[in-house]
Amino acid sequence: MNGYWITTRQTPQKSAYYYFTKQFSLEKLPESFSVNICADRRYILYINGVEIAHGPCQSGEEMRYFETVNAAHALKKGENEIAVRVFHVVGDSFIAVYGKEKPALWFCGKLRSGYEETLLFSDSSWQCKRSDAVSFRRGERIHNSVAPFEDVAKDEILTDEEIIEDYEPRPERASTTCYGLNEKYILTPRPIPVFTSDKSEKLKEIRRYTDKDGKTCVEFDAGRYTTSFVDVVFKAKTEAEIKITYAECYAFPDGENKPKKFRRDDTSGCLFGAYDSVISDGNKKTFTPFWYRAFRFIKIETDDAGIDVEIFHRRYVYPFEKAAENGGVGSFLCSDETLNKMWDVSLNTVECSTHEIFVDCPYYEQQQYCMDGALESLFAFRMSNDRSMQKKIIFDMAQSQQTDGMIQANYPSTHRQIIPGFTLFWVLMSREYLRYTGDTEFVRSMSGVVDRALEGFEAMLNERGIVGGSKYWMFTDWVDSWKLGVPTGGIEREPVTVYSMMYAAALESQAQVCEKCGRRGLAEEYRERKSRIIQNINKYCFDAEKQMYVDVPGRRDFSRHTAVWAVLSDTVTGDDARELIIRAFGDESVSKCSFSMNYYTFRALEKAGLYDDYSDELFDGWRYMLDMHCTTWCENPGQPRSECHGWSSVPIYEFSEHILGVYPEDDGYKVVRITPHTFGLENAQGRVPVPGGYIDVSFKKHGDGYILHISSSKRRTLHIILPGGDEILTDESEISLEFTE
Repeated sequence: MNGYWITTRQTPQKSAYYYFTKQFSLEKLPESFSVNICADRRYILYINGVEIAHGPCQSGEEMRYFETVNAAHALKKGENEIAVRVFHVVGDSFIAVYGKEKPALWFCGKLRSGYEETLLFSDSSWQCKRSDAVSFRRGERIHNSVAPFEDVAKDEILTDEEIIEDYEPRPERASTTCYGLNEKYILTPRPIPVFTSDKSEKLKEIRRYTDKDGKTCVEFDAGRYTTSFVDVVFKAKTEAEIKITYAECYAFPDGENKPKKFRRDDTSGCLFGAYDSVISDGNKKTFTPFWYRAFRFIKIETDDAGIDVEIFHRRYVYPFEKAAENGGVGSFLCSDETLNKMWDVSLNTVECSTHEIFVDCPYYEQQQYCMDGALESLFAFRMSNDRSMQKKIIFDMAQSQQTDGMIQANYPSTHRQIIPGFTLFWVLMSREYLRYTGDTEFVRSMSGVVDRALEGFEAMLNERGIVGGSKYWMFTDWVDSWKLGVPTGGIEREPVTVYSMMYAAALESQAQVCEKCGRRGLAEEYRERKSRIIQNINKYCFDAEKQMYVDVPGRRDFSRHTAVWAVLSDTVTGDDARELIIRAFGDESVSKCSFSMNYYTFRALEKAGLYDDYSDELFDGWRYMLDMHCTTWCENPGQPRSECHGWSSVPIYEFSEHILGVYPEDDGYKVVRITPHTFGLENAQGRVPVPGGYIDVSFKKHGDGYILHISSSKRRTLHIILPGGDEILTDESEISLEFTE
């Protein structure tokens, strides 16, 4: 590859857009125009005004991904122009994207016609201009990981910048010089597909009125929550200010407190949120923010009563369907319309939370957290047989490991945050990746990082042999009675029982990985450590009078969390596990799990044989959100901060794994366990993506029983367990059966 990193001679003092351009002429159109491109921090590539790509894909601190695209369709005979808008951010903002002290671009394009090749690459012959028409600020109540919001002046102001060649990278060689010194940027190919926004759709105008301050307000509805690039087309009088507010829902003012939320599309409420602003020059113009916006509604405010405005949006989400192979796209449909709506809302939630990274919520943080990502990864396994994002998050997080073994809670991020439990969620995520892909080579490459993480917890054991207090944030769940999400006492660095249980579960999960990778000695060691810590949990954390595990040893506070993780970690098994769950659910004084723990609660119920007894209670939260006309799942059902939170999309998993009953009994679906649960439905059908294809399952009521039909895209070993207990082992690609419950 050719091309220099080119940058400006002067070091910027404020955030700005930089336009790097190159003109060239073509006598004939080439067959292909392969472009490799990267920039610092972000870029949008245009060729002859056509948007080609944007990036670079978000990565860890030590590397930069580059995109590869074919841009031949944008070329023309005669004069052509390459234009790259580079967004350089100064200061404490946009922390989920790494950058250095100057804007920079690397470009290498190859024009090919037959055997002829011509290279176009970045060097000092390019030109650069800085835009001084836009100023940037953090959105109100928006985290500094989100790209700054924009205030655009009336007139464009461009300033010439002198370009210098910084250095010439060599992506195809080792990322060191001959003396072993690291290069400024380590370039590596983007690990996920290059994707752009969808076709443009027009938002529906739903309200136009004059507010109490005399401003003209126009409100638009996207129909459902979305993450999109927005195009605001307007014509207003000269010097008119147009304020563009992006709102998740309608809400109602509540004095100095945060607005109250009820029915999300109740237009008698108000629209609150972060905003961009533009000053009109009197002509018709289009404003397009550089970064995507998360919203369901958009509000325009202006002092021009005669404003003519339309808004278009181009949805921007990870292309799960397009990236799937051989029809491997998940689906679900049944006789209960409420469950069908839950499936659709869950899909939209995960999609809006997945771009170049899994984000906890697309409106506020836009950060990739271990716990959130572990859950979103599981849901994505049920949506598509493309596994690129799940592999990427494991690799991303591994790069953040600290010297004490802890994985950063969220990464990529220029700010360091450590939540020890999130390191364990990362370990569990690695096990699930192996379960769904069978990719032993990749998980083996991560085993050293996992071992170091587990050793970090071994070092945290106190004199009683349980996980002790920590200098880090021992977050467990957002329980109202807990301070900062930590069980009472844990905030004072006392041991948190659930952490010892999660550590035991992580030891077991990695023991299974080691067995698959041929490291049986290490697997045995992990299981010995697991056995030891379970003995200590039962000795020091169990309350004999209450017959439950305490949240913190020495205190008498109890939660469902310890019951759930006692079951998941094998601290209790069999009838003891069943009785523990019954006690935890039957005692109103016991703290309940929030939505962040619902997936694990379902799994504990399943393991204890109590799924049918208590799962319906858990689904009440999702029913309530549907009643409130939510189109994505909130962080929690009550008065949530976030209207779109990836960890709440549990119905995807429950319907695919529990109702359709499809689960990888052997890693990579070498053996597929199919255990359908009718859940009182008249019928259900769906597709579960598996490596290289899919499994279709359907059942419908027939007389006193049901007819079950299973179809596999290719021959696999199917282990069918019918509701009545009958078991069938077959390698047929299609089978129909009758059963009664």
